[in-house]
Amino acid sequence: MRIESGKYGITLYRETGDKRISHESTVTHHMRRLLNERDGKGWTRFYPCHAGLTACRQGVQNKKNGVTYWHERYAVEDAAKAFNTTGQVFYLAA
Repeated sequence: MRIESGKYGITLYRETGDKRISHESTVTHHMRRLLNERDGKGWTRFYPCHAGLTACRQGVQNKKNGVTYWHERYAVEDAAKAFNTTGQVFYLAA
């Protein structure tokens, strides 16, 4: 797995040999893990539903730099299924 940051958010990509993911929360876990490896810690789980964004419960945040990423397509897309079928999942920057 690898992540790629862009102007509007971050994408988690499935690489050859990566196992399938069965739960949406596992996508968020891998996103957080890879961000912590890249940036040297500081990324934690974030619940956008608690911030009033939507009913979404999939997100990560870094309070030090004020960056938050969340799965804005939560209502219409299962992050685990998208990762398994298309090979990528996008989390929008908030």
